[in-house]
Amino acid sequence: MLLSRQTFALCVFRSRTSQNLLSPQNHKLPAFFAQAVYPYSTSSKSVTREHKNLPPAQQASLILNPPASTLPPPLSLPTLGTNLSAKEKLKFYYRTGRSYITFYKTGIVALWRNFKVLRQVRLRIPRGFSAEQALRAGVLSRSDYHFLRRTRSDLFRIPFFALVLTICGEFTPLVVIFLGLSGVVPRTCRIPRQIDGAREKAEARRRKSFRDGTISSAGETQDIQNVRKLPRPVILHVGRSLGLYSSLWDKIGVMPTLLLPRRIQKAVERIDVDDFAIEKGGGAKYLSGEELKLAAGERGLDVIGKSRDEIGSVLGMWIAHRKRTSIIDLVCRRPSAWPRV
Repeated sequence: MLLSRQTFALCVFRSRTSQNLLSPQNHKLPAFFAQAVYPYSTSSKSVTREHKNLPPAQQASLILNPPASTLPPPLSLPTLGTNLSAKEKLKFYYRTGRSYITFYKTGIVALWRNFKVLRQVRLRIPRGFSAEQALRAGVLSRSDYHFLRRTRSDLFRIPFFALVLTICGEFTPLVVIFLGLSGVVPRTCRIPRQIDGAREKAEARRRKSFRDGTISSAGETQDIQNVRKLPRPVILHVGRSLGLYSSLWDKIGVMPTLLLPRRIQKAVERIDVDDFAIEKGGGAKYLSGEELKLAAGERGLDVIGKSRDEIGSVLGMWIAHRKRTSIIDLVCRRPSAWPRV
């Protein structure tokens, strides 16, 4: 039997590496990689030395959860006291501004370190393979895959964000929030208020789409290969639920229906490969709190006001339903209306 070109390349690649990089026992990283992509408070030596002795649950968590350096660092702001003099208030605002500058600097440094590691991760992908194919083949873990995705995405945002930060300085958070420039901010530089605000808007928009009854024909097709044949109301609802087009289109009354099918197809393929990675890595229970929120948000699931266990339970239900139900069908229904597994 003749081997396909990609199968042959994968066999050669594995014979050279002689290891399954998805296995926790073989997921040891170089020291500089660990320093770049592990939590800000963790040293590279402690990560690489202790990894072999981690319990299975922590090993699964390490494989499923992308590095902490792909997320914003902690933001510590001073508190404003009462009965302060004008001078003391001035000092407070000065310290607040410096805290934001430190936060942005830490985020940019983390992104720079991620960039230096990016090529090292790319080299682990066999020639002719995409990142998605490498993930399904067991060459990359979910952590590696999302590290690649987030770092590439953030690198495109850096030039314009650096310009905004240079011009606005300590006032950058105000400019970003009030001018709606969240999309140009790298993920490593997003303040908590910005993240929460984006989630609130996304969930409000999703609730409105469900309330307006735009998905009455959601079950007409579940074939992800025929996205272009989906009814227009379904296309618009999926686009709103997954945040695939700006809400500005809704305000002006012109819908990008010609662009949405392609975006929906890409989103479906991205979610499908992530579902595979989560299930293979042990399930949603091993995802961290923030990763649970991100994974749920990418699937059009609400997270505001919900506990970690609640989000994990719904995401686990999603993974279980995926064996019988299409992604489009799940997006077009509330979790309470999903069919029984």
